[in-house]
This record gives sequence, structure tokens and C-alpha cells, in this order.
Amino acid sequence: MSRTAQQVLEFDRLKEILAGYSTCAPGHRAIDALIPGQDVPALGREFALISEAVAYLRPGAELGFGSLTDPETWLERLAVPASVLAVEEFLAATTLMDSVQSVRDTFKPDGPNHPQLTAKAAALADFRHLATAIRRAILPNGEISDDASPQLRRVRVNIGQGRDKIRRSLESILARGGSTAEDYVTLRGDRFVIPVRASDRRAVPGVVHGASATGQTVFVEPLEAIDLNNRLVQLSEEELVEISRILAELTARLRGDRGPLAFAAQEIAHLDSIFARARFARALDCVMPSFSSGNFLRLDSARNPVLEAKLRPLGRKAIPLSLTLGGDETVMVISGPNTGGKTVALKSVGLAAFSAQSGIPVAADRAEMPVFDHVLADIGDEQSIAADLSTFSAHVVNLKSMLETATNRSLILVDEMGTGTAPEEGAALAVALLEEFRKLQALTIATTHHDRLKSYASTTPGIVNAAMEFDQENLRPTYRLLVGVPGTSSGIEIARRLGLPERVVEYAQASLSPESREARDLIAYLHRSRDEMEEIKRQSREELAQLESERRALRGEWVDRQKKRIAELERNFQETVKRLEGEVARVTAEVHDRVLQAQLEKQSGKRVTKFAADARADTNAAVVETLASSQTDLGVSAAAQPKPIEADQLATGMRINVKNFKQPIVFRRQDGRMAEVEAGPLRMRIPLSDIIGISEEKPKASKPEQGAATRTPGVTVQSRPTEESKATEINVIGNTVEEASERVDKFLDVAVLAGRPSVRIIHGHGTGALRRGLAQFLSVHPLVESIHHEAEDHGGTAITIAELKT
Repeated sequence: MSRTAQQVLEFDRLKEILAGYSTCAPGHRAIDALIPGQDVPALGREFALISEAVAYLRPGAELGFGSLTDPETWLERLAVPASVLAVEEFLAATTLMDSVQSVRDTFKPDGPNHPQLTAKAAALADFRHLATAIRRAILPNGEISDDASPQLRRVRVNIGQGRDKIRRSLESILARGGSTAEDYVTLRGDRFVIPVRASDRRAVPGVVHGASATGQTVFVEPLEAIDLNNRLVQLSEEELVEISRILAELTARLRGDRGPLAFAAQEIAHLDSIFARARFARALDCVMPSFSSGNFLRLDSARNPVLEAKLRPLGRKAIPLSLTLGGDETVMVISGPNTGGKTVALKSVGLAAFSAQSGIPVAADRAEMPVFDHVLADIGDEQSIAADLSTFSAHVVNLKSMLETATNRSLILVDEMGTGTAPEEGAALAVALLEEFRKLQALTIATTHHDRLKSYASTTPGIVNAAMEFDQENLRPTYRLLVGVPGTSSGIEIARRLGLPERVVEYAQASLSPESREARDLIAYLHRSRDEMEEIKRQSREELAQLESERRALRGEWVDRQKKRIAELERNFQETVKRLEGEVARVTAEVHDRVLQAQLEKQSGKRVTKFAADARADTNAAVVETLASSQTDLGVSAAAQPKPIEADQLATGMRINVKNFKQPIVFRRQDGRMAEVEAGPLRMRIPLSDIIGISEEKPKASKPEQGAATRTPGVTVQSRPTEESKATEINVIGNTVEEASERVDKFLDVAVLAGRPSVRIIHGHGTGALRRGLAQFLSVHPLVESIHHEAEDHGGTAITIAELKT
């Protein structure tokens, strides 16, 4: 892509702003290396990583590499054979290894859901063994540790012992006194010496290694210390040799891993640039762009990030612009006043294209654009004295180059077309150039002051007019882009605002041609009409939002009202059942005959249970009817309600659709204008009119159980075993709790009449629901004294024994 376009659109300045969000030198270089590309899958991977980085940063987390020392120098030295790294370079290498380990620890495979970042972390090698080896050999202050090798430790122990021996020897000389100037041992040239007065020099035989600044004292190495000092120097040389060997060995280990280390440095730089772009996206409210396969360009609330970075420290914000271009309309002509924002609009679109194709989030609420092969820009004054080019000539040269380069996949940005020469010729030339770009179907945005270009845009298919809005009342630009209407230059109004004498302004207005005044008045009318339409749309949106708010409020009130009505029905039901049970208990207590009392308890218990079941069905039906009738309160029209099913279409066991029920339920029987239905464990009665459809015509066939009643229309047949009175057990496996309770109740009547002391009820293990339901039923049965399970070797909890009252 054109380097000139990048300079004109200030793409390098954008990268400088972006680099301010990086945390290390490699990341800064990675951002500086960003260039627009056309590899859509690669760009998609970049934006996926940035999206994950934004998500990672959102809760307040952070990932930076501020402690990383630039690895470029020592990595280059590793590439040179036989080179040995310095101590500082080893410490720098550990900062890279620490950064790698931090990334690996942050994005573990079993960590938070950041798959792309986790994959990058997993690709990094584990350098903990290298870091440990370096830190064992080199201390944080840069000194070589005694633990670097056993040989180094031995040499240093010998050096320490040698120093102690020399000190003791020299201190004994000092203790004898007489000729020494001071009472201390010092070093000169890595050799231990003692201070001696110059006048007494010959009193201490030895080698002089220097004198004081006054010359009154000389530093002498006594003869008896020479051998000891020589041994110490030899040990120091052995120490240096061992240190060199250790550093060479560590360098060889790093050189063996130079490939993974270089890859790690590259990946850390890439990650730092990814997180820098994520911070940039959060700071400037950017969006990840999407790429269209055709020539469709859409920007919603796009802002110029370079301008935004300038204005934010001043507490101001850039005015966003929105535009759509592509399909049949490939050229946009923007007109409007000077300093109205036309050039900023061009640069904003160009920077959005460069950003998207460089893997940088776009400063907009939405960005959808093609992948451009060229972004061509002619913006600003390109005159050159050296090249003997005037402003107009420079523009023509640029436009000629753009015509030669552009394709139908290019973005063309031209500022102030047709300026720098006679207005009539400039306008004609601008129209001709726009016609070429239109035929080429390259997306083109041009700015102008020429009325002829505005007319051309209004009457030519494929070209759309746009205007930078101007506030006629306050005589200042608003920087808003209005698509679909041409703009006015408002030069005379701006001149008045800037203080030009009124007589000059009036003379200029009077000098305008009638056609110019008519065009200006027409454009002003179009702008007023657009403003009125925008106001109507704004009021409509506000009214719609208010209606929606009122609807939610009404629905909330309806829900509260239905909850209260349902609660009242439930409360009345519970009170009725409780009052009936109390009355039955009182009447039963007044009967003194035990047999009669047991029969009464049994009969009244059955009737209370049946009454409670009927009452519950009535309550449920009332609830359903309440909810159904209330739909009318919410505005559901009668025409929208489905037509009820006729009663003769219904059959026991079929699955039906009921008004206000999401799932089909089972039809049991008809009772006048009511129907008894079953929804899971719940049975209720509903109006026949609420049945609106048949979900399953034929009920599933079930095998009749032994001892159960077989019903046919109009005929009831009760089949019983002839030896029932002799039976001591009943098998209810496969029955529901309700069916089993009914069979066991009849079985208990027969057993008591036969004088049985106990009976066995076989219900199986299953889920335990049948066992628990029967236990609850038997615990309150008037004929049952107690219940317990069968012995383990005879069935255990799969069988219940009921001890009967005598």
C-alpha cells in the first residue's frame, strides 16, 4: 500500500499512540512493525486474540512485561559461535524466562476460557531448568555464587584461608611496632601490604608498592608475605578461570535452546502488542472489524483516533461520523464549510481501513469493510518548489498516479477536488475524474465546494451526496456528517462571524448570481426538512420507549394481581379442608362403639379425601380459568384465540392441547361442560372450551392388571379371583400410588372379614415412590394396627407387612 497514504492519513502517529500502551521494548517494536495486509484469516486470528485480551482485562486483571530486559542483544550474541555471554546478559535472559513462565501460569489449559491465548501459552517452552541453573551460578547483584561449581567453592575457600594467613603474618609485624606509620593492613595491586614511615623504610625488608600523597608513608610487602601473596594471586587466577568456564558452560546451554528462546521473545513481543491493542480498544471504545466479501463499507459512530488522543487530555471528544458505501453507490461527495470536518472525515475513513487491515481495533461502534488492495489519498497541499510543482500541479500528478493504480478493490480519498485553478475548469476536471472512479467501481470519497459536483452527485446513479452540517443560527460547524443532502460552503456567513465589515459581507451577498442564491436556499430547505424528519423520528422513538415502559408496568401489575387471586383461592381451599377435617374428627369422637367408630373413620376418611381431590381439581380449574380470562386484560384479541374442539372428538387417554398450556396433557373424562384432565401427577377439571387441539389421537395401549376393573361404554365388569378371601398377600408392582391404594383398601376389607391377623403387600423396590405412598396410606388406615418390612431373606423393603386390628 502507498507509503504516502500512510503518512498523509497519520497512520504512523496512530502506531505511536498505540505503542504507548505497550509495556516492553519488544512489544513496542512489534507495534511499529504493523502494516496493512490482505490475509483475512490471519487478521481474524489477530482480532480473536485481541478480543480475548479485552475480556481478560475487563474484570481488572492485567498482563504486562515491564520487568523484561530487551533480549535482542544477547540473542544476537548467542548466534555468534564461541562467544560467551556476560553476567548482565545472563540476568537479562532470566527476565525473558520469567516472562514466559508468567504467561504459561496465567493461561493454563484448565484455566479461564481464553482458548487462543491458552494455545499461544502452550506453545512456549519451559525454561525453568535454565533459569534455575543461571540463578544457582549468578547472584542477583551480578556476582558468581560459590554454589556455581565445587571447584569454585574449593578455590574460594583456599583464597579465604590464604588471606587470613597473610593478615595474621602482617599483623604480627605491626604488633612489633617501631617503624610502622599506621596500625593496619591494606591492599596495593591485589597484594597485602603494611604502611611504613619513609624514614624507617630499611627497618622492614620487603617490596615497596607505593607511597602516600605526602610521601611520608610507604606501603611495603614484607619478605615473609611475598610467597603468601603469590599463592593468593595464583588462587585468584584459578578463580577467574573457573568463572570463565562456568559462564562458557551456561552460554553453551543457552545456545542449545536459542531457537525456543528466540521464538519465546517473538511471542512475548506479539503478546505485548496484543494486550497493547486491547488496552487501546478499551480506552477509545473501539470495535473489532468484520470484513465483507464484496465492496460494502459501513462505519457507525466512527472517530479519528489521532484526533481523539489530542482532544481527550483537553476534556473534549471527537464528533463521530456514520456512513455506508458500496453496492450500487460507490462514490460519495462531501460538501460543507471550511473547517467543517470534511478532511477529518476522509482521514477517519482511511485510518479505519488501515487499522482494520493492520490488526488494530477500529475506533467505532461498528466497522464492516472490504479488504482493500490500495488505499489512495490526495489530501493537503503537496506543492514542491524543488520539483517545480504548484498546488494544482501536485494534485494532478497525484490523481494521475491514483488512476493508474486504482482497481475495483481500492479505496480512494480525495480532498478539495478541482481547487487550485479556475473554478469552472476545476469543477469539470473533478467531474471527469469522479466519473472514471465511478466506472471503475472503486469506493471513492471526495470533498468539494463546487456546486457543479453537488449537482453531478444528485443526478448521477451510483453517487451519493453528503454534507458537513453547519449551524446557521450560531454560524459555526457542528462536525456532523449528513448523508443524502449536499452541503453549503457558508463562506459569507463564516466571514461575517470572523469580523469582516458588514458592508463587505452585504456587497458579497448582493453579488451572488440568482442561480447561486436559489441553490443555497434549496440546500437550506433540504437541511431544515432533514432536521424536522430527525426530530419526528426522535419523538417516535421516545413515545415507543414510553409505551414499552407502560406495557411492562401493566404486565407487572397483572402478574401481582393474579398472584393475589391465586393465593386467595389456595387459602380458601386450605381453610375449607381443615374445617371439614375438624368437623369429621369431632363427630367421630362422639361415637363410642369401636367397630362403628372404625367404619365411620374409614368412610369419612374416604369422603374427605374425595372431597379434597374434587376441591383441589376445582381450585386448579379456577386458577387456569383465572389465568385464561386474564389474557384478555393483556390485550389478546378474541380473533387470535384458537377454535375449541367439539366434545364428540375426545376420547379417554388421548393427549390434548389446552389453552395457556405449553405442553400437551391427557384427557380423562367429560363431566357436563367440564373435562377432567391429567398433567403429570396433577389432575384438574377445566372447561371443555379450553381444549383447542388434539396432539395424539390414539392413547397408548396398556395391559389391564389382574384384579383391576375393565370398563366398556355403558357396562362395568368386576373380576375377582374365586379364592380372594384366602389370599394373604397382594402384588401391586406396576401400579401408581393411587391405583395401588385403591386395590390395597379393598384387599384389607376382605382380609379383616376373613379374620387375617396380617397381610403382605408386594410393591418392589423401584424408585421408592410406591413404597412411600403405601406407607403413608397404611399409617392412617383405620383397619391397620402397624406396618413393617418383611425380613431380608424374604424380600426386605420390597414387601410391606400390615398388622391388622382385631
